[in-house]
This record gives sequence, structure tokens and C-alpha cells, in this order.
Amino acid sequence: MSHIGPRARWIGEDAPRGGPVHVSYGGSMPVRVTVVNDYLVVVAGVYAFLAPYGDRIEIVETDTVHSGPAVVDVALYDTFAAPVGKHARLAALLRDPTVGAVAVYSFATDHQAVSDSLAMGAHGFLAKSLPARELVHGIEQIAAGSRVTMLGPGRSVMGADRWPAKEAGLSAREAEVVGLIVQGHSNEEIASSCYLSLNTVKTYIRTAYRKMGVTTRAQAVAWGIAHGLKPDRTL
Repeated sequence: MSHIGPRARWIGEDAPRGGPVHVSYGGSMPVRVTVVNDYLVVVAGVYAFLAPYGDRIEIVETDTVHSGPAVVDVALYDTFAAPVGKHARLAALLRDPTVGAVAVYSFATDHQAVSDSLAMGAHGFLAKSLPARELVHGIEQIAAGSRVTMLGPGRSVMGADRWPAKEAGLSAREAEVVGLIVQGHSNEEIASSCYLSLNTVKTYIRTAYRKMGVTTRAQAVAWGIAHGLKPDRTL
């Protein structure tokens, strides 16, 4: 295992593939990147996180990509309140002819989450705790044809810092769990899709409910909808 910077860890192996990749890592062309997530505030947060690296990263809006004419080098699949690992959402992105490579961008750094995502065909797995410069480096490596895993320093450090209900006091993980409740998922389904133990999910729910001032799931759904935790779109 090699090291990138003082904190991030990455594993890279050459993974030749087809697809419309036009970038040359280390050259003059920036990597064309789109962020895929159902929450517009999350997408905007990642774009803002990458913005200082405009000489290396060119942002392409998701709606433009899915209309057909745009081609991107890397689709960053942000798993906030979305399934990780072996799931149809990831499979659909991998089949998209306008996308050269797909990188999973996630809180979940469990070994099984990484393994399942790569087994589905993802070209990389990048932790949401990565500093921006290391996230950009990982994206560039993936665009250049490597299969890359960068797990970062751990969940205590947050990369892109925008998520629904942040202003209401919810942490990113609490907001993610409440978002999945709003979408109708059971505790067991949330644990499975986020690669968390059931007890951890219940802990997030308890702490979130306390901050929200609610005691029932129905109240939590109503609160979540009122505070931006209903998905803006379904991709």
C-alpha cells in the first residue's frame, strides 16, 4: 500500500477500460467531473469543495450529462442518503455511455463496502473525509485509468461540508439517516445500505430525534421534509 500525503491511503492498480475518457493526467487538460446525488445542496457542496482546483477539474452538470451530448471523464457517485455497494444505481451509472469512469464517494469506508463497490465495476472508491487536494488526486488517477481506493483519515474529518439540515444542527451522518427514513427505509435497510450496524443506526436516530425535537418516525418524516431531507430529484 502506498501513501498519498500524510493522512490519506490509496491503492492503485492499472485497470484498462473503454469509455470516453479524454483526460491526460499530468497534462494540460482538466478532468471533466460530474457529481451524482439526489440532493442539490450535497452536489453544490462537492462542486464548491472542488472549485479551487479549476485548473485540474472541470465541472459538468449532471443534467447536461444525462441529456446526451456531454461526456465526462469521471462521475463521482456521492452516496449521501443513497445506497452503497452492489446496487442498481451504481450499475446504471457504469452503463452510461457518456461517463468514462465511476468513482464512489462515500462516508462508508467499511472493507465490505469498498469490496462490493469495486466488484460491481466501480473504478474507484474515495472517502468523504479526504482533503480536497487528495480527492482531486484520486479523481485524476481514476481518469488516467487506475483503479484507486483512498480511505482518508476517518469520519471525524469532513470534506465537502454542505448537507441538508446542517443548519438545523444535524451532523452529516444523522442527516443521511433521517434522509433515508424520509425515503421510507427501515432501520434494517438503512444499516444494510450504509454498511452500519443496526445499533449504530439506532444511535444516529436517537441523537437526531433529540436535536429535532421529535419522538416518532412520522414526526421525523414531517420534520425531514420541512428541513430539506426529501430528495430534490431521483436520478
